[in-house]
Amino acid sequence: MQITLYGSIGWRHPMGMGQVIQWARRWGWGAVDARGLSLGIPGDVGRQVNAFGYDMLGPRQIRPSARDELRQQLMDAETPLLGIYCSSPVNLTGQLGEQCRQLFCEYIDLAADLDAPWVRTINNSTHAYQGPDMSDEEAYLRTVKGLREVASHAHKRGVGLLLENNENEVAHDVRSLVNLKQDLDGACDVGITYDPVNAYFQGLDPYRGFDLLNNQLDVLHVKNVCRHETDRWDYMPRGDYSYEWTTLAHGDLDWSKLLRMAREAGFTGPIVYEYVNPFKGMPPRYWDRLPEPDVAARTEAEFLHQVISELEQ
Repeated sequence: MQITLYGSIGWRHPMGMGQVIQWARRWGWGAVDARGLSLGIPGDVGRQVNAFGYDMLGPRQIRPSARDELRQQLMDAETPLLGIYCSSPVNLTGQLGEQCRQLFCEYIDLAADLDAPWVRTINNSTHAYQGPDMSDEEAYLRTVKGLREVASHAHKRGVGLLLENNENEVAHDVRSLVNLKQDLDGACDVGITYDPVNAYFQGLDPYRGFDLLNNQLDVLHVKNVCRHETDRWDYMPRGDYSYEWTTLAHGDLDWSKLLRMAREAGFTGPIVYEYVNPFKGMPPRYWDRLPEPDVAARTEAEFLHQVISELEQ
């Protein structure tokens, strides 16, 4: 198991992804993972702006020479880039859909330029943005079609597509992840990211995912939250509970147990720690209660190394 530091930990640091790489090298993270740019995609502009951070990597905002410098910085730090998420949906129709899939292909090019093996696809839901929303079935079928379209470019560039369970999206649970991967069979390298907290947000049992994945897990996302029955913590993905972000050791999920279950299920891959995820829509003051990012980079690395060490004994 290799621990990986998610770029969002540097979203409010002016040195951005460069600072994330420094924290990763200093505190023993084996790799880093990156957010794609939240601006210029369909949806709520306010939410996009709120999610913006200096850590974000956008293919239209990074010139070729800067890509070379970032790639060299990653190499010098011996800290590879696991992947980049792309929040440009692939399941829209018409000119808007074509534009979004073109942007997705540009993210594939950026990942290839930075030697990242994955582009993680998110933000595929029933929202059509132009006209009435899609049915669940239509949204799913369009997502398969859209991913197959961009997969041809991914295959040419040697980059894989990474699927993740995200609340209120097409792939909201493990079963839909497995089905989606099967429906993309042969298109390109396709992997699965499981996020137990996202399952918890969806009202599902976060501990059941490993059995259902049946050795198909490529990346594990780790974070922790406490569930509340009031709306004081701002994030209410389904309108029934709200959630408070916590350290890995002090939330509702038992990460010692979850990592043991992952290991018993045969998982030995990257573990990506999410310090924050501003794309969830909460205001910056929501995150001000958390430890300083450099402190979190150190203490959460120590926590994960300790748990993994105990598993290996």
